[in-house]
Amino acid sequence: MLKPAEQVIWDVDKDQPIFDAMPMRLLAAQSITLRRISTILAASFAALALVLAAVGLYGLMAYSVVQRTHEIGLRMALGAPHGDVLRLVTVQAMRLVLVGEVAGLITTLALKHAVSGLLYGVSPVDPWTVATAMAVLSLVALVACYVPARRASKIDPIVALRYE
Repeated sequence: MLKPAEQVIWDVDKDQPIFDAMPMRLLAAQSITLRRISTILAASFAALALVLAAVGLYGLMAYSVVQRTHEIGLRMALGAPHGDVLRLVTVQAMRLVLVGEVAGLITTLALKHAVSGLLYGVSPVDPWTVATAMAVLSLVALVACYVPARRASKIDPIVALRYE
């Protein structure tokens, strides 16, 4: 359609310059390129932040398990079942996550006016978005703390009591 349109213009006035002629589809794609790149970049940073949070929580829980090896071994020597030890370590991690989520929610409410200009079609305190974000973070945190918790529940009491 581009060549026939140029020909019609030149039929009317052969000296009329034509520049930057492009299909409407290409023009529309170019107009949203910056928004698309910004969205991809923001989503990439969000995914990276989620991975870093999971790795950080995993490291914190692994360190906590190592520090509490003697205590966990003592609990197991006194008859604590594996499930109780698993629950103990997991509940400790999820308390940290809950504190972090409450702090994030308070920060979101405090900064809702500052971020409202960056959001399109969604409120900064949209209940579904906030609930989904908290659920995803909780799920990631649960998975990140499960491995150290499982390792803690499998500690041999004799080895743990000798551990220094």
